[in-house]
Amino acid sequence: MTDTLFADVSEFQVPVDDHYPYKFLSIRSNDGTYRDRHFAQNYAWAKQALASGHLTGLIVYFVWRTNWQDAVNTHTSMCGGRPLPKQVTMIDVESWGGQIKGNQSAGLNATRAALVKWYGGDKRRVIGYGNAGDLASLWPQRGDIGVVLANYSANPSFPGKVAHQFADNQSTPPFGPCDINSADGQSPAQFAAQLGIA
Repeated sequence: MTDTLFADVSEFQVPVDDHYPYKFLSIRSNDGTYRDRHFAQNYAWAKQALASGHLTGLIVYFVWRTNWQDAVNTHTSMCGGRPLPKQVTMIDVESWGGQIKGNQSAGLNATRAALVKWYGGDKRRVIGYGNAGDLASLWPQRGDIGVVLANYSANPSFPGKVAHQFADNQSTPPFGPCDINSADGQSPAQFAAQLGIA
């Protein structure tokens, strides 16, 4: 059975280069209004890799904060005002040790709606990320959004799960140890179709 693996990286890793082995890649753009220092280089590489066929799809993620309008504006501006044709946005939802608390569904759903509009109305191209506990407490009313579920000890079923982040220390060229994800049972083309970028 085919699984589509992809790394999840930010300025805490070296920038991506042609040694990267997988057909999907996830890169951070921003944390609230903080701009990832490696994003421009990673995004430029990914744009070329998509054009050449080295990549099948690109996931650009940002860390959600309660000033979500500013975070969305930062994200879209960093992507040049419009997404690449084979790009998906992932909303990284975490409590960050209690910095974000309580039911944030209203703000998170408004974030999703704004991004879906940016993608021309295709809901498949906006997904969420988190562990089951954070998603249950911070975003209990998620609707039908696809989710990358973080769980390093098991691979449980979860509503809307499109991929599983199964480790945070898997050695992956050129980054070394990093977060790694699997779209279980899906080829890159199938995963792309699920995300609306086939």
